[in-house]
Amino acid sequence: MAFRRTRLVDRARRMALEASRAPPALPSYVGEGAAPSRAGDARSDEDAKAKEGGIMKRTWIVLMAGLALLLLGSATDSAAQAKKLKVAIVLPGVITDKAWNELGHNGIKTIEKELGAEVAFVEKVAQPDQAEAMGDFARRGFDLVFGHGGEFDAAAKQVGAKFAKTWFVVTNGNVSGTNIASMQINHWQVAFLGGVAAGMMTKTNKVALITAQKFKAMDDAFAGLRDGAKWVNPKIEATISYTGDWDDVGKAKEAALAHIAKGADVIAPNLDLAQQGGIDAAREKGVFAIGFVGDQYALAPKTILTSAIENIHVGMLEVAKLAQSGKLQGKSYVIGVENEKAAGYGKFGDMVPQKVKDKVAEAKKMMLDGKLKQK
Repeated sequence: MAFRRTRLVDRARRMALEASRAPPALPSYVGEGAAPSRAGDARSDEDAKAKEGGIMKRTWIVLMAGLALLLLGSATDSAAQAKKLKVAIVLPGVITDKAWNELGHNGIKTIEKELGAEVAFVEKVAQPDQAEAMGDFARRGFDLVFGHGGEFDAAAKQVGAKFAKTWFVVTNGNVSGTNIASMQINHWQVAFLGGVAAGMMTKTNKVALITAQKFKAMDDAFAGLRDGAKWVNPKIEATISYTGDWDDVGKAKEAALAHIAKGADVIAPNLDLAQQGGIDAAREKGVFAIGFVGDQYALAPKTILTSAIENIHVGMLEVAKLAQSGKLQGKSYVIGVENEKAAGYGKFGDMVPQKVKDKVAEAKKMMLDGKLKQK
């Protein structure tokens, strides 16, 4: 198609150039009062015919050049329309959870705004239905389909083998392939920063992380929380529990209350809609909490110490740019604190002293300097 358009452009240019070089038609006349001879009459007839032929030739050239340019413009417009990126996301929860799913939805809207892409989403998709939802977008011609969460790894492998022309990207995933990639925020780094605050603010030396399922991203988050807390307080005991449901607020609250009953005075709920349950339990029992994913400060200013920020929508935009430029690769993309818009820590709670804030900032600087890494 590109070759045909190139030939068409060349032909149009040659036609336009030929038309511009053709000499103008000059009127044929004789001086006033002169009597034309028979030879002059013959030449006049020949000149008239030549003039008529020249005019017709130039007219044909101009018309053909115009037609060629018109066809070229149509082809170019069609090509531009064909290049419009189509991006979709399959969400495990609702877009109003003020946490993981809301950020995923923000990501798809950011891609629409920044890249002019056609976007779509489907929310609250249970794990058994993930592959079908992702495959449905592929059948509808979407170029890039996000599975929003590490629990989409298996589904991505399944649909990736069936739809070779579609890219499948799992946020928080740990999977790759010919047309499969993963993208995540550096969970260890952001959780470490939250852990520093937890380790300095705890009175019982016990902190707990609550999540729904066990996979690499959650393993890294727990390791980060534990390592950050131990970095400032070697006496720390860190525990983790799994509720089996990202959105069940009641289960999250029960899990948090169980940890609190065992002495934990800093709770870190890393969930979706259920996150609120863990924060509510901490507030009601007068202990602290660490927010995850988004900045949770506003939910409980007197309870939230800080938040482990994972602005996954920033990473989604970067992946979409790679897909649009044809540079996306089947590998894992990890974005850390070097990208301030994507990873870091949130607003500190009203009760957090300056020395704690300074220590968290110090830890981040050490990460940027390459002096603090996950072992």
